[in-house]
Amino acid sequence: MYHLVYVSHAAQAFHEADLLAILNESRANNKKKEITGMLLYLQERFIQVLEGDEKVVNELYEEIRKDPRHKKVTLILEGNSPHRLFKDWSMGFKKISESDFTLLSGFTDIEKFFAVPPTDSEGSAVMIFLNLFYKKNFVDYPELNTY
Repeated sequence: MYHLVYVSHAAQAFHEADLLAILNESRANNKKKEITGMLLYLQERFIQVLEGDEKVVNELYEEIRKDPRHKKVTLILEGNSPHRLFKDWSMGFKKISESDFTLLSGFTDIEKFFAVPPTDSEGSAVMIFLNLFYKKNFVDYPELNTY
């Protein structure tokens, strides 16, 4: 299963209603495209993992790169896994605080966390963090988990 992880900076601050609209749109589109993954919003940054068919995921990533709501879109890692890592989420979501991030990742500096080079896709600090987050199942807006 192909996956990629990117980070981006929000072009402007997002309010809860804005994030909810993005989440609804993402979940509907991802379900149609058989894409699963997770989106985190932290200090006006997006951290997202997308998984599915490689061509479909890369097409979506290109759309995201052109989306005016994002700037500084940076691919962190990509690779293949024997199975979906986020199989139950068309798009899991959490607006995460800096303290939650530090608690889960062990990093106090967000920039340094994303600068750590991956050893491989599944062994990277970013993927381990995202998997841990998924397994803890912290999800805002659980009423939307019907997708």
